[in-house]
Amino acid sequence: MLHRIFHIARRDLTLEFRERYSFLSAILYLIAITFIVYKVFGRIEPPTRIGLFWILILFTCINVVSYSFSFHGQKRKYYHYILYRSYELIIAKWLINLVKMLIAGFLLVLLQSIFADEPMKDIALFSKVYLLSIIGMTAAMTLISSISSYSQNQNTLIAIMSIPLLIPILLVGMRLSLISERIIVDTEINNYLIMLVGINIVYIAILIIFIPLTWKA
Repeated sequence: MLHRIFHIARRDLTLEFRERYSFLSAILYLIAITFIVYKVFGRIEPPTRIGLFWILILFTCINVVSYSFSFHGQKRKYYHYILYRSYELIIAKWLINLVKMLIAGFLLVLLQSIFADEPMKDIALFSKVYLLSIIGMTAAMTLISSISSYSQNQNTLIAIMSIPLLIPILLVGMRLSLISERIIVDTEINNYLIMLVGINIVYIAILIIFIPLTWKA
C-alpha cells in the first residue's frame, strides 16, 4: 500500500512540476502580501505578527489545496478508479499538499524574521504547533477539494466549507503561537497540543472514511 501511495505522490509531483504555476502564484501572493504589509505598517508588534502569519497561512492553504483535483477530468477519474483504491489516492494528495504548506510556512517564517528583524523566541514549540496545525488543515482542505471538484462553483464551495473546519485549528494554533513568543503565559501547553492531535485524528479519519462516497460519483 505504501509503495502505491508513494507512486501516486511521485507521479502527481511530476505533474505539479509541469503545471507549477498555481503553486508558484500562491507563493508569489504570499511574498507580495507580506512585503506590502511590512512596508506599509513598518514595525509590527508580535501579537499582530502572529495573527498575520495565521491569516496568510489560511488563505495560502485555500489557494494551494483547492487546485488538488482541478486537473482531474472524467477520463482521468475513471483511469484512477481502475488503478487505485480511493484511500491511496487521497492520502497521496494529502501528503503532497502537506509538503507544499510546509514549504509555504517555512518561507513565511523566514520573510517575517527578515522584515521584523526579530528572531522567534521558541522555534521548537512553534515548529510543533505549525506541523500539527497544518496536518489538520491540509487533511480538511483535501477532502473539501475532492468534494468540490464535482461542482461548477468549485472556488465558492471550498471557501464556504473550509472556514468552519479550519477555525478550531486556527484558534488553538494562534494560542500556542502566542505562548511560543512569550506574549502570554500558559501552563496548559501539552493540553493544547493534545487538542491539536485530537482534531487531526478526527479530520484524517473523516478524510479516509468519506472519500469512498465521492470516489464513484
